[in-house]
Amino acid sequence: MEIMTIAIDPILSVFLALAFINVLGWLSPGPNTLAVISASISKGRRAGVATALGASLGGGVWATITILGATTVFDLYPTAVLVFRLAGASYLIWIGYKSLRAAMAGQGADLKLAQINHSNWRAFRTGFQVIMTNPKAMLFFSSVFAAILPQDAPSWVYVAIVVFGQTQAFAQHCITVWVFSSAGIVRRYQTA
Repeated sequence: MEIMTIAIDPILSVFLALAFINVLGWLSPGPNTLAVISASISKGRRAGVATALGASLGGGVWATITILGATTVFDLYPTAVLVFRLAGASYLIWIGYKSLRAAMAGQGADLKLAQINHSNWRAFRTGFQVIMTNPKAMLFFSSVFAAILPQDAPSWVYVAIVVFGQTQAFAQHCITVWVFSSAGIVRRYQTA
């Protein structure tokens, strides 16, 4: 009995690996996914999509920086990693504080999505800031790229990887928005 083997182009294997890793990252949510969920539940679909777009663009910035060699900078200046961690932690604590304060004041109990006057720009900015102040994003991209990028790949492959990865991340975030902005989920959130 012959065993059939399938030869996969090395460039295609990079994209398949990236797609698989992105799905795994989506299924184990981090701060950016939680920001998208929060915006979707409390502010509606538009705010959720705007937050998703900001987080995806921020991921693209981190991916680009990583490809351009920022990991070398952080290796040379470990204090920079500490500064990013502290900034990220402070920002997440501030968001948590605001959410807790609003909940204790009872502002979330009578939520009507149609009446919310929320800036999509603010939602976009929140998504962007959450991922940009999370140094784990840079560590994620540097470890993924170190593992899957071929050393001798042409420049277009690097550009295509960033565009592909962020397009997939945005699509996955949009699925999250669709689920968490649905009427049933919003009602459960209001009840809780």
